Amino acid sequence: MNYDLNKYKFSMLDNIFQGVQEIPVDCDLTLPDYCPDIGKILKCQISAGVQSRNISGDQLNIEGNSVLELLYSDLEKNTIRCFKTEIPFSQNLNIKNSSQFSAATFDIKREYINCRAISPRRIDIHGAFSLKINVFGTKNCEVTNDIASDDIEQKKSDITFSQLNSLLQHQINISEILDLGTDKNAPEFIIKSDLNISDINCTASDERINIKGKVNIKILYISDIETGKIDSVENDIPINETIDAPGIMDDNIFMIIPEIIYHEEKISADSESIGNLINEELKIMMTIFAFQDDETKIIDDAYSTEYETELSCENFKFKKFSGALNENIIHKEIIKNSDNKFFKILDIWSNSYSVGMSQKDLNSSFEGKINLCILALNPDFVPFYIEREIKFSKELYESIDSKISDSYIFMSITDIDYKIINNDEIEVKLNIQIIANMYNESEYNLVENITSNESSPKIKDLSTALTIYYANAGEKIWDIAKHYGTTMEKIQDENDIDFEVLDSDRAILIPIY
Repeated sequence: MNYDLNKYKFSMLDNIFQGVQEIPVDCDLTLPDYCPDIGKILKCQISAGVQSRNISGDQLNIEGNSVLELLYSDLEKNTIRCFKTEIPFSQNLNIKNSSQFSAATFDIKREYINCRAISPRRIDIHGAFSLKINVFGTKNCEVTNDIASDDIEQKKSDITFSQLNSLLQHQINISEILDLGTDKNAPEFIIKSDLNISDINCTASDERINIKGKVNIKILYISDIETGKIDSVENDIPINETIDAPGIMDDNIFMIIPEIIYHEEKISADSESIGNLINEELKIMMTIFAFQDDETKIIDDAYSTEYETELSCENFKFKKFSGALNENIIHKEIIKNSDNKFFKILDIWSNSYSVGMSQKDLNSSFEGKINLCILALNPDFVPFYIEREIKFSKELYESIDSKISDSYIFMSITDIDYKIINNDEIEVKLNIQIIANMYNESEYNLVENITSNESSPKIKDLSTALTIYYANAGEKIWDIAKHYGTTMEKIQDENDIDFEVLDSDRAILIPIY
């Protein structure tokens, strides 16, 4: 006999694909005429951005640009110079399965790079960076929450979880004029720029989403080509974008993954401006997940009181997103360098970092690594470059029972401050912002289907109204009722008890009718 099943339908976030793709960067380059000859290579680094991401069926197509940045001291004046070039890349990946609504996100990690000067104007480069790829989709789910039959006993539990209300991607284009003012020297050549996104916040109202935050940009530039004099400027660019989002509810919980996919800085001149100007072009991809609190009943177990039954079950994981944990960490580190003396720090930045969450007993903490890049001058005004990997940790004093997925942790370095302690030591102070999107995860064995055999009725001793069962402590009334083909409520009523698990050995009266 088949029974009519009532199914509760909902949507959940599905991580369709996770993978890492290594992108090689191999080239032989000759410096353009406007670049002076290479005296010494200080740093060669790769950055990258994915400008186009298209999902069609089970294929993910990626189009992007890797930016090769060479910092060097010139042969004639021993001043810092920079050469940049873009190298396009494309990848096609089989993601095995997809959903009607899906979105791809990318976390770019620099793997290695080897750079050597073949001549004062020619460089040979071999390196690679990797794309950590996540493809998210909407998973349509259904669970049985009721069986329409009087002879079926059902063990139900109330479940609260987060339903995926919306999954969308939106590109924010920013064009900003950075006014350096009159207290800064005019830029003649931009050496490098570093960008960090922080303070991202998302709210909903009237089926529209408002995204707020800021982009911190630090630009290192040459203010005098002849002398090689270097200056820097730092600005915050606000993010304030409103987008249409039909179906979004005001009480939704949001998770956001931001990516800087493109940025370019150009020196501009404006005759009406008193100060010095830099034109900033910036593109940010925002991947937005909107969750709605939901609840339903699920059936853990079921049986017929009249016939032998057969269950079909499945394991199912419910996730309940509880929002974001926002932590600001201040970390101080002493950096030593015995090879060169520090006279002046030109710039300190990070070209890679990672963070995770560890849980031990009831204590939780963030633990991470940061690769610091330091560009400085020694007392002879000769530029040099060093790298140091530092580790940081922050204990979380509030109790956190939820599990954290590393894919949902976003970190940014909002500020780097430093001071020279003595000739071979500097103290670096890092302001780190970590947003951990947290969720509780519960796994259940759910009844998916139930059938009974009418030709196999349950065998009951009808010669007596009651039978005695000697139960052990820890046994469940439900399991006893299922064995004897009666109901848990009847056993509780007969024995005048209201608990579901026995706390001691005792005799139980089992009604047989």
